[in-house]
Amino acid sequence: MRLPSLAMALCLAVAPLAALAQPAPRSATPAPQAQPREREATITNQFGQTLRELYAAPPGAADFGPDLLGSDTVPDRGNFRARIQGAACDLEFRAIFQDGTEDRRRQNICQNRRVQFGDPAVPLREMTVRNETDAILLQVFAAPPNAAGRGPDRLGENIIPAGREWRVRLGRTRDCIFDVTAVFEDGEEETRPALNLCREQRVMFGDPNAPRREARIRNTDDRSIREFYASTRAPLAWGPDRLGTDILPGGGDFTLRVRGAPCLWDLRAVYEDDGEEVKQGVDLCRSRDVVFDGSGAPRPPERRVTLVNRHGAAVQEVYISGSAEEDWGLDRLGEEVLPQGQRREVAARLRECEADLRIVFEERRAAEERASINLCETPVIVLRPGWTLADRLDEDEAQDSGPRPGSVRLRNAAEVPVAELYAYPSGQDRGPDRLGRTVLGVAETLDFAPPEGVGCQADMAVVFRDGREMILTGLDLCAGVELTLR
Repeated sequence: MRLPSLAMALCLAVAPLAALAQPAPRSATPAPQAQPREREATITNQFGQTLRELYAAPPGAADFGPDLLGSDTVPDRGNFRARIQGAACDLEFRAIFQDGTEDRRRQNICQNRRVQFGDPAVPLREMTVRNETDAILLQVFAAPPNAAGRGPDRLGENIIPAGREWRVRLGRTRDCIFDVTAVFEDGEEETRPALNLCREQRVMFGDPNAPRREARIRNTDDRSIREFYASTRAPLAWGPDRLGTDILPGGGDFTLRVRGAPCLWDLRAVYEDDGEEVKQGVDLCRSRDVVFDGSGAPRPPERRVTLVNRHGAAVQEVYISGSAEEDWGLDRLGEEVLPQGQRREVAARLRECEADLRIVFEERRAAEERASINLCETPVIVLRPGWTLADRLDEDEAQDSGPRPGSVRLRNAAEVPVAELYAYPSGQDRGPDRLGRTVLGVAETLDFAPPEGVGCQADMAVVFRDGREMILTGLDLCAGVELTLR
């Protein structure tokens, strides 16, 4: 009687396990699979030029997105592994090559990850461009004669200086005949039509047999020459600046070298104040020395203003420039300073009355500026705290009425500063230099009273920086008059 009961108990215990072992019913909808966040493609460059930019986007997209190369480039016959954001398989690739040529490819990279630009079976066209002219060659264009345009600039960011050459890659093409055009820095263009680059890969612009001309250009003016031009086609085209990044200071010279069959050249100098002096029809076959003295370049009028320093520190530098100018120009104090409590007249040649003023304090600790000052209506500027915003620039400053009583005013009208100044009784030694460590600058004035031990009646010796001396005898140093030093 016990056995059936045991069997029954075992059946009841196994039943739940059997129920657990039954497979779960299948779901009607499968679980979604994660989409890739990016795709990869191998870009192969067989175009014959360096690949500079690469873009990829679904066909018809309004924006190609960022450059996949970033700061990289792909040389001819090189490969690049591109990572492309998104899950799209069908993509349009846009490639831009070194000379600006653009090529596009549409491809399903899920089926074929290798994207190739160019066909290695097509010949690679190259040419060597030689510049035998007198100007820099800025652009070179080459296109088949039946092309719609002259194509991209084959030099890209490069140039070909005078007397140099450059290897130009045109990429892979079956064309042999090209129209080649050179554009020079003066805007002049020269075209070599229907060149067969399959037979001859060398293209020359200019005449290598043209003679070279040389002349010494001398600047005898006191202004620097900022630019210099020589041309046989002026005024339509002056060509390049023969000074380049250099300047020709007053009293300096340089050797002008030009190339061309003509003997007659037009020469043009541009001075630091924008004045221009032109010499037409200079025979460089005969003239080996050409002088520019500034006589043909009118100078702007000289604008003068007296600065009075009421600040708490000496002024070390002063700059005055026209409000339309881009830079401040020269320090109008030169080697001098404007001490606290003193006044000094400064000058600048400006075409307009309106100017900007900048002062720099000693040891360059600080600087102040004020724009749009009418120097024709403002003879005195008092430099004090808040002067840059003051309504009146000459506030609380009495007008200069002449030399101080018991003195004479010395005005330096020479072209160089006064380096030494002596005042002494007639017939005696000169004694010490009364200027000490300072100088009396060009166009500056000095109220000079009789030194200790020297009476009103005295002689004076003036020594200029160029070594020239000026002797004044029988002076009355107490007369209250102005003496001009030249």
